[in-house]
Amino acid sequence: MEQKDPLTGEVFYPKRTNQQFASRKNQIRYNNLKAYKKRKAKSGVERLLDKNRTILSEILGNETEVIRSKDFLLGAGFHFGCQTHSIRKNNEIWKCVYDYAFISDGNSIKITKNA
Repeated sequence: MEQKDPLTGEVFYPKRTNQQFASRKNQIRYNNLKAYKKRKAKSGVERLLDKNRTILSEILGNETEVIRSKDFLLGAGFHFGCQTHSIRKNNEIWKCVYDYAFISDGNSIKITKNA
């Protein structure tokens, strides 16, 4: 029974019942292209998250908790619309960027590192 290669479209006769590609080279290339498209689609958000984490890390330094103004964070290039998750801490919802958490209290932002 002939089959069509998903990458090249060439028709081939599979040697195994579960063979989908005409050659191993086509299978590797197809999967690499698929992974590349996925990485490219996520790269914009990943770049923002990495930048936000770097900013929080530099601001916190060796301290356990720091309070800065919202304008200070905006001036540093922080993007408030990009976070990884939220946690509940002392009956408050903290926004997180990987291992750093922050909460807004008006114009001041409290920053801490998650344990």
